[in-house]
Amino acid sequence: MPEIEILRDRAGVPHVYAATTRDLHFGLGYAVAEDRLWQIDRLRRRALGRQAEILGPDYVRSDLTHLTVGIDLLAEADAAHLDGPVRDVVDAYVAGLNRYVETHTDDLPPEFQILGYTPEPFTPRDVVAILRGIWWSLNGRLEQIVAAELARLLPESLRAAYLTPEAPEERILAYDSPPASAGVAPSQDTLLGSGDATGSNNWAVASHRSASGQAILCSDPHQPFWVPGSWHEYVLHGPEDTVAGAGHPGVPGIWFGSNTRIAWGITNNAASTRDLYLEEVNPENADEYRDGDTWRPFTTRTVTIPVRGEDPPRTHVIRSTVRGPIVNEIIPPVEEAGDPPLSLRWVGQEHLEDLRALVDLNRATDWQSFRAALSRWAVPAFNFVYADSTGRIGYQCAGRIPVRGRVTRGYRFASKPEDRWVGYVPSDSLPREQDPPRGYVATANNRAAPDDFPYPLHGAWAAGYRAIRLRQFLSGDRQLGRDDMVALQTDVLSTRAQRLVPRLLAHLDGNTGKDVVLFRQLLERWDYRYTTDSAAPLVFEAFMRAWLTRVAAERFNPRYAALVTAHGSAAAQLIEHGQTDALPWFQGGPDAYRQALLGAVGEALHRLRRRFHGDSSLWSWGAVHLAHWRHPLSTAERAATFDVGPLSVAGGADTVCNTGTGPAYDATSGAEYRLVVDFAAPDRIWAIQSAGNSGLPGSPHFDDQLSPWSRGQYHLVRLNLRDHPEDVEARTTLTNS
Repeated sequence: MPEIEILRDRAGVPHVYAATTRDLHFGLGYAVAEDRLWQIDRLRRRALGRQAEILGPDYVRSDLTHLTVGIDLLAEADAAHLDGPVRDVVDAYVAGLNRYVETHTDDLPPEFQILGYTPEPFTPRDVVAILRGIWWSLNGRLEQIVAAELARLLPESLRAAYLTPEAPEERILAYDSPPASAGVAPSQDTLLGSGDATGSNNWAVASHRSASGQAILCSDPHQPFWVPGSWHEYVLHGPEDTVAGAGHPGVPGIWFGSNTRIAWGITNNAASTRDLYLEEVNPENADEYRDGDTWRPFTTRTVTIPVRGEDPPRTHVIRSTVRGPIVNEIIPPVEEAGDPPLSLRWVGQEHLEDLRALVDLNRATDWQSFRAALSRWAVPAFNFVYADSTGRIGYQCAGRIPVRGRVTRGYRFASKPEDRWVGYVPSDSLPREQDPPRGYVATANNRAAPDDFPYPLHGAWAAGYRAIRLRQFLSGDRQLGRDDMVALQTDVLSTRAQRLVPRLLAHLDGNTGKDVVLFRQLLERWDYRYTTDSAAPLVFEAFMRAWLTRVAAERFNPRYAALVTAHGSAAAQLIEHGQTDALPWFQGGPDAYRQALLGAVGEALHRLRRRFHGDSSLWSWGAVHLAHWRHPLSTAERAATFDVGPLSVAGGADTVCNTGTGPAYDATSGAEYRLVVDFAAPDRIWAIQSAGNSGLPGSPHFDDQLSPWSRGQYHLVRLNLRDHPEDVEARTTLTNS
């Protein structure tokens, strides 16, 4: 039998060589299992609603969510429809996973030993389930729909301020257009500021703007900090696949990378591919719901959730309508007495060809074949940026985006024909751009299309601040090199602070109170960079937290506080423009507004004094903004082996180097993987992970990339490692038999 060779470089990256496509993906499955076996099993369990079985009661809600969505059923159905070439890839990948388990039953990762179980054999259903579970984590986010529904509690004059993200004028396809007037909401009610701070970035620079004379592509997907990390780096060498980059454990296919001909990266587009429908229950029979002119019985399904340490297992009855499952148990209610039944319709409940799209994407050779691969992409909607060896660059939105009968936010009505889906935005009509004269394309989870786009795109877009910073850095005619790309991926200038702080200080003019004077001293000379040694970002964030709470409390019941303070931009608009007739947020008028501002300043400084025991000389962003990569099995005894960090890091929730901001100002998320491809050297990529490529606690590659990641350094990944034996750290051979 032909040999499969797995070479590992000095970063622990597996380079898989094989003469056939089946052998190649068999080798990949084996190599991924070497690094991430327990993580893959856990991702499978998450998708299938079986985490609590090994991890206990804290995971029951996650299990119930995935079972309610029905990912186990969806995966079973879609696995049966895998076509020939993709089926071959998946079957071989699964066989590689299972070969590793079969040959290492006495040497499984420590998590299996601690929890006392052995992984069940993997199947193609599991691969599909893992992928569908990832899509749900990126695209479900039902709390965003709940947050939008809360807008109906506001006077109509205030709803736009609540529903509009901050800096909404910054569009992916509108860099060359004059921005909208500050504070003016788009004409269509299709926006909602996202409370998710785990924003990603990607961009590409054309050859005429590149210092190397060749196109450059950069991508840095952001995820919550945890170990093992979300991405696994590898290189494939086979008859149909020569590609390097990072993929998701448990799924074959590179998500960000280069195949020497083209390179690509992604960000979450945030265009909505799901809706919640208010169902009408038959007043004479609570087991029936309205479907058009008739009453239908709810479909029911009883699911069992085994819970570690509990006997018997928990059971739940999940009801469904023709639109989808009833999800009230997994979302917060808007009405105190409880909401009517809410059904979920999601594109992810349909047949998908996501694995086919991934395989075709990895093998694409030019702009046309790249777009052809993405025409199969369904969910979630992604922003793909592109560069190739001929110097071309491009941007393509990809996804199966529903067209609704009317534009609205929040819940829809199952009984109203105008709230039904009436089709999908044609793939060829989705936002795209190729070779723009400015010489770059860039995305940062911001809204893609201008207001006059022919299809209304609903979405929970991120604030435009990171996109503004990308534009500031990339605009002009300066030649940009690889070092510039690294500098931008690690950039910590906040254009949010740049926009809001001068206006905030102007509102405080004339006030000579002790707290206001100190507040002004700390902020007025700030360069708006979230560096670890600066006190200013900490003071600004403390103020914004106190201010957001006061703005929310003025119009919403405290029980909605977490949802409301995480979404919308009314608080920022009130800083930019003050209390005006167009934005009468505070019911006591301008005086109440000014008192709220002063109160937020005082509260912010009071909380900082209390946290630092009265010593303001200790105030710094680095003192609180700590990144901690925690393992699910971490305990006080295991933390030193299973966890990574804590580490003081720069950046914040609105910087290109996005490190989030948690409840204690901690760094909650960030670029778990950074990629730079310069086609001046098409046989290599530059990349770094936040921890390491191995998921095995104790492995030398478990956290070896943390230090260079924190310093903005990258390692080189060759696409021809066999030609560089000096860089080979380990070698494994096996056969697919």
